[in-house]
Amino acid sequence: VIDTGIDYEHPELKNKIYFNPGELGNDSFGNDKRSNNIDDDGNGFIDDFMGWDFTDRVGFPFDSTGGDYLGWDNNPMDEHGHGTYIAGILAAETNNITGIAGAAPNIKILNLRAFDPSGYGEEDDVAAAILYAVSMGAKVINMSFGDNSFSYILRDVIHYAYSQNVVLISSSGNSASNLPHYPSGYTEVICVGNS
Repeated sequence: VIDTGIDYEHPELKNKIYFNPGELGNDSFGNDKRSNNIDDDGNGFIDDFMGWDFTDRVGFPFDSTGGDYLGWDNNPMDEHGHGTYIAGILAAETNNITGIAGAAPNIKILNLRAFDPSGYGEEDDVAAAILYAVSMGAKVINMSFGDNSFSYILRDVIHYAYSQNVVLISSSGNSASNLPHYPSGYTEVICVGNS
């Protein structure tokens, strides 16, 4: 799920988060791989044991106290709520007499944050999240967000993900005013439902 992150402590979702086996356990010095400041699995991301925060909106919205969005890190906690909402629709616990039941309750969710606490994001952060998801072996990538202009970088990484047999799911937008304007023949993203 590429979104505003996921509240990985939420009772309906805490057992649904994908944990990277290459960053779990102890290293040869007995240190916890989740926090040893070493890229134990060699994928270019240090301590990415439960996803990644790709947001790097430095200087925007000019309030450095507004949340964790100033640099890439290994804490993809949702500070907005949208990503947690989407994750719940997808995979919330079933048969626990609380909340809702997810549409695909047997999945694990790779938590990829690409949007800041206000829900704003940048195409390069989304592109990086797509590339990361592909490299981690994701079979399906959910992108419940819209854009108001065409992006070549997103087109290129979507082509790449598609070439790797990844199913790409995107929202169709909440109104006609926020639908992206793609060139004729642009069909790589499967549009389902509204965000």
